[in-house]
Amino acid sequence: MPVTSTRRIHIAQQFIRFGFGEHVDENAPFYSNQFLTQELTTTEVQAVLTIVQRYNAFYGVTVAGAIGRFRGRVRGWKFGRADAPMLVVTLPYWTHQVEEIPQGAPVGKPISDEDNQALVEELRQLFMNELDANRFESLNETGHVFAAHWG
Repeated sequence: MPVTSTRRIHIAQQFIRFGFGEHVDENAPFYSNQFLTQELTTTEVQAVLTIVQRYNAFYGVTVAGAIGRFRGRVRGWKFGRADAPMLVVTLPYWTHQVEEIPQGAPVGKPISDEDNQALVEELRQLFMNELDANRFESLNETGHVFAAHWG
């Protein structure tokens, strides 16, 4: 589980600047169409999202502000490009697996399938209806990793 680090924020911001290249700096000589950060906390990913001001229907500042409501309810986030912006959210199986819980913390309680599904639906509503993502989809069969795409 990630724990917020100001050093990681700075490095992740640089990584996003390199990856988005010309969409962040019109004189950038380098970019990547396919990349993803490691898992970040909500605080870290909010700082990273603002680097990309606009790309298609993606507005970094707007997305960063909107996901704040999930702080302490998710395991973490990954941000990058799959040609266009993609934001991945990983959901916890247990309460001690949410972001900002340090390694070695006491074991929590399992998160029910119903609570997990309710969180997935809340995320889907946000990304599809409020943030104009093109799609919100599961990335595997676990029901705990989802991605919003803007392109």
